[in-house]
Amino acid sequence: MKWPTLRLITSGSLRRAKRRQLVDDYDDDDQIWCVLDTELDSRLAEAMLAKAGPKVQLALSTPCFDFWLLLHHKDHRAPFQTAGHVEKALKSAVRGWTKGSTRFGDFQDGIEVACQRAKAIDSDGNDDMRNPSSSAWKLVESIRASAGE
Repeated sequence: MKWPTLRLITSGSLRRAKRRQLVDDYDDDDQIWCVLDTELDSRLAEAMLAKAGPKVQLALSTPCFDFWLLLHHKDHRAPFQTAGHVEKALKSAVRGWTKGSTRFGDFQDGIEVACQRAKAIDSDGNDDMRNPSSSAWKLVESIRASAGE
């Protein structure tokens, strides 16, 4: 059963994000984002979306965030069976990449193309369980908009 993971992610990460908004010095136009994996579990995704509510924005990746990283180097649209398969594809695309040693330099030049590829898969960023998909491009666009780009 996935309930302990579900509870940890939705009650932990999202609750911390909401609490920080209340405690920290936030302006009305500030945004809170959580970048999370769906782990191919629709109940988990639904629970995260419900917990987030209107104040927390979610950038969900299916099956995992590593897919968003893969899009920086490769246009991949075939479904993955597990998050481990995404990790294997990313290791193949980025020489020397491991989960514990992600270097921004390996991905910075591919941000624009990753956004384009992710949008081509899910143009509105709301098909959270589409395998594979990532709505991390919405966070990138939000950061760019707030920076005046």
